[in-house]
Amino acid sequence: MHRNLLRTSLLVACAFCVASSHLHAAPPADLALREEAAFRAAVAEAAPSVVAIETIGGLETVGELLVGTGPSSGLIVSEDGYIVSSTFNFAHKPASIIVALADGTRIPAKLIARDEARNWVLLKIDAPRKLPVPKSAPEAEFTVGQWSIAIGRSFDASQPNLSVGVVSALNRIWGKAVQTDAKISSANYGGALVDVRGRVLGVLVPLSPNAREEIAGADWYDSGIGFAVPLDHILSVLPRLKSGENLKSGLLGISFKGPNVYADPPLISKCRAGSPAYDAGIRPGDRITAIAGRPVEVQAQVMEQLHRRYAGDVLKVTFVRGTETLERELKLVEKLEPYQRPFFGLLAERTTEPGPGATVRYVYPDSPAAQAGLQAGDLVTKLQGIDVHSRDELRAAAADLDPGKPSNWEFTRNGAKQTATITPVVESDTKPTDLPELAKPAKDGELAKPVKLKITEYPNTAELYVPPQYDEAVPSGLAVLIHPKGDFADKTTLENWRSRCRDMNWLLLVPQAVEGNWAPRDVEYLQKVIDRTAESYRVDAARTALIGYEEGGVFAYRTAARFRDRVRCVATINAVPPGIPAENEPANPVTFIIGTAKDFAGAARVTKAVEQLRTLHFPVVQRELPAKADDWDDKNAAELLRRLDALDRI
Repeated sequence: MHRNLLRTSLLVACAFCVASSHLHAAPPADLALREEAAFRAAVAEAAPSVVAIETIGGLETVGELLVGTGPSSGLIVSEDGYIVSSTFNFAHKPASIIVALADGTRIPAKLIARDEARNWVLLKIDAPRKLPVPKSAPEAEFTVGQWSIAIGRSFDASQPNLSVGVVSALNRIWGKAVQTDAKISSANYGGALVDVRGRVLGVLVPLSPNAREEIAGADWYDSGIGFAVPLDHILSVLPRLKSGENLKSGLLGISFKGPNVYADPPLISKCRAGSPAYDAGIRPGDRITAIAGRPVEVQAQVMEQLHRRYAGDVLKVTFVRGTETLERELKLVEKLEPYQRPFFGLLAERTTEPGPGATVRYVYPDSPAAQAGLQAGDLVTKLQGIDVHSRDELRAAAADLDPGKPSNWEFTRNGAKQTATITPVVESDTKPTDLPELAKPAKDGELAKPVKLKITEYPNTAELYVPPQYDEAVPSGLAVLIHPKGDFADKTTLENWRSRCRDMNWLLLVPQAVEGNWAPRDVEYLQKVIDRTAESYRVDAARTALIGYEEGGVFAYRTAARFRDRVRCVATINAVPPGIPAENEPANPVTFIIGTAKDFAGAARVTKAVEQLRTLHFPVVQRELPAKADDWDDKNAAELLRRLDALDRI
């Protein structure tokens, strides 16, 4: 109830606007006054330790975001002049840093070190006197629903800027942060999130569950989803940063079987050679049962324990192999060679019926599979001695193998058992002439009528187009068409995709942004409407693609980065990737197909992003389109469709 009294940003010192909404009767006046008095007292307690930070020089933009155009905030953490802030405030690499204290005193600062895992930095000034240090709220006392006040100092150094909300979730971003619905933006990044007693809960930073760069999560600007790194944690690692040590995420070097991190057990499918896990003797097939003595039952619990730690931290891992329980102590590292997806060069028949194997339906010319003698119609029964019962099992088993290393295949041809040794290559940009033809188009030339989809808790709408030849027995690809800002200039693009998906026998999902503008909240909406489609129709999880145009393409990148288990391909036109995703995964591989018109102003930035994606060994196809292109031209569209239809390649 109290939460509805105060939801808007409260700027310029302690000017609060209290409003009641969705209530049948206003609360007693003295209650509102007591709340306001509590807020004032909390701000008075914490605000003296919040400083303004000015940067001089550097880049004006990083990616798509303006980052060097205004002051930001910081928090004093020691009397002798150590101050923490968000890495977002320094992503543009400023030449000079000035800190303005609450009394207006301006002092030069040096950047001492960074916590790259949690996106905060440590600064140092020569303090003219003992500086005010805030009280830290014990992390063990955090509760969902408690008041939270975001305090920055960027508009006027003599007065704080404020926003009030509640703590909406704990242990977010894999256990790194507390979440608040107070509005958070660059104005208060680096500032404090405090409780109603004026104790600091944490330091405000932009974060993302999957992206890793300094500006990750900044696109959730003022969305009601904000994060703060607990001050308790910052103080615990402060000595390491004071010594000049940069803290980085700790990596173990394992991948799990199964796409659902919240439901699937932590059964290891791949263990990188030379990784801490591999050197400790952990191998595919092992199941992790505890991390640092804490029992784990699903993949997400393992990931949360790992993401909390840094490179260099020593970790005890308990796992089961067969009937034996083993325990190993290992040290996490900051870098591993990116995963390289192996390419054997074949496609398997698509069916939902489990069988004695997986039938080959197409072999890429000159591929490792072709060179080993595999042919369309062969029935693959074993890979590396393990029985294969379906296309999905074959794809999963093949994804765990290493490029350049021979693998043993067993198959039958015309009833006769045969074997082959196939050495996969690194998956790359396969030449268009080597791509298989599309599935046979529908005989019925009419386009399907749309089915309206509605997710109750979201204002968005969506339409689903089902091809006339849709067959429940055969998994269907799903194309999600994401419009640019506003909508498509005309309906030609939509009609083109209706025809394309009919010819491919794909489902076409067309979501709509509220008032034409994609917002951070729409990422979760898109995930839910994709899941709703999969509940009603047989969607092929290996062939789900986001097709985004301009701002819709940027939104597609963000959605794919957050929900890696839902998306196998991102295809865009005239869209600059807002950040580089975490590396590719065996269970959730992603392919990028990127088109830019000749006159697209952001083409150079797209090319740079493509280079970064390829450095991480993502399969990337980049194509130049005609000037002023607002859709794929005939030649590139034909290639695009063949690539989409072959997303389940092995």
